[in-house]
Amino acid sequence: MITADGLFVYGTLREGGSNHAWLLRTHPEGLTRAWVAGRLFHLPAGYPALVPGVEPGGLPPGPGWVRGDFVGFEDETDLESALADLDPLEGVEEGLFTREVLPVWLEGGHRYQAWVYVFHVERLPRLQREAVEVLGGDWTSYL
Repeated sequence: MITADGLFVYGTLREGGSNHAWLLRTHPEGLTRAWVAGRLFHLPAGYPALVPGVEPGGLPPGPGWVRGDFVGFEDETDLESALADLDPLEGVEEGLFTREVLPVWLEGGHRYQAWVYVFHVERLPRLQREAVEVLGGDWTSYL
């Protein structure tokens, strides 16, 4: 079984995002600024998609990093419960997003494993045609 220390959010679930209240109802323990290696795209539908990538040479922030928040939960049961609540929002069953465990770097330099809702790399050509790449890696700043 795959284990993760928490959840990484980078779009509408972030503080100030249209679905942040949905995240809060899962009773997270706290949020910390964090980064995941990858590329970020703003979709025509009005929300972002992260395509995981290889970690860049340097530590975040910088090119090749996506900015978001690491969301902690009291224990694995609370995390699983939160994911069960969020999967329908993220369209996991329909194949809109998939959920993967990725390494996450926290602001203080700590590294954890977190569940992240992502678009698979096979969808990259279509994203490059139809979406806007957020070069700074921070969707909130992009908006």
